[in-house]
Amino acid sequence: MKYQNWIFAFFIAFLTISSVPKISAQTSSLQVGINRIEGRVVGDANSGVDAYVELYDNYGTMIGRQRATGSGRFNFRGMTAGRYVVAVKPYGTNFLEDSREIEINNQTGRSDTVIVEFRLRLDKRYRDNTPGILGTIYAQEVPDGAKKLYDSGVENLKADPEKAKVELEAAIKAFPQYFNALSVLGKSLVAAGKYQDGYPYLLKALDVNAKCSDCLYSLAIAFYKLDELPAANKAISEAAKQTPQVSAIHLVQGIILRLQKDLPGAEKALLLAKSLAKTPNPEIHYQLSFVYNRQGRNTEAADELEAYLKYSEDLSKEEKESTKKLIAKMRNKT
Repeated sequence: MKYQNWIFAFFIAFLTISSVPKISAQTSSLQVGINRIEGRVVGDANSGVDAYVELYDNYGTMIGRQRATGSGRFNFRGMTAGRYVVAVKPYGTNFLEDSREIEINNQTGRSDTVIVEFRLRLDKRYRDNTPGILGTIYAQEVPDGAKKLYDSGVENLKADPEKAKVELEAAIKAFPQYFNALSVLGKSLVAAGKYQDGYPYLLKALDVNAKCSDCLYSLAIAFYKLDELPAANKAISEAAKQTPQVSAIHLVQGIILRLQKDLPGAEKALLLAKSLAKTPNPEIHYQLSFVYNRQGRNTEAADELEAYLKYSEDLSKEEKESTKKLIAKMRNKT
């Protein structure tokens, strides 16, 4: 398959969730009263995270659920004295779930307010601001039925991916130009390894809104996995133009350029990825070692493999030993 006529108009975009979600109603099992549990859900930049917040009683029964506001705030009220668990579910983001046990005791009066802040940690699978399934949000006038299907699909992304897929497909059928549904479905399919199924949705999403660098990132991954390197290179190059500050984009760009045998271009992209990385990323060092080895720069290749070993947390004993042997071999060649 060829993608010679694939052309987009591109501008700078940011990989943030810009929509302000509405708070869903709490369940009716909460008793009317004056006790409150309130707080905020934030990420590493102290900005609000799009997340569902659930309240459980001491028996593990969920008695309240709402969606945090755009600034990450939530507020439960009306519960009796006792122990509770507040759980945060940041579906579709790059953050890990979290929960806290709290207690309302009413020892000093009839009302008690417990304030709890969640500062979510990034999932280690998503280093250096790797674009997540939810990213660029596009404002559109959407029919209510399609919007409800989309909201339910996003909510089910993690718990029930197949149900989420059905709901997102239904939302698109109800409104074929639904950018948010097209992009989320395309990205979730790519993330699940269903590259052939995912990329057409991403192309349609980009037809609606070209200012979506996270769509381009996922599109590049899909084309790369499908061995369509020219198309992958075009997608990741445009993503890098739109969001040049994201390390993960330059990492993928470096990998694709290396596979296309553009070693100087690959080195440039990977060094930029390294400079932008907030924490050491072993994959960057691993890819640089390939580039340097192909150029006959074995000392530098060995140095990068040393860094790869240093920062990798999940290598098996066999992988560590084979990498050490490769390093020794490279150093003996210099």
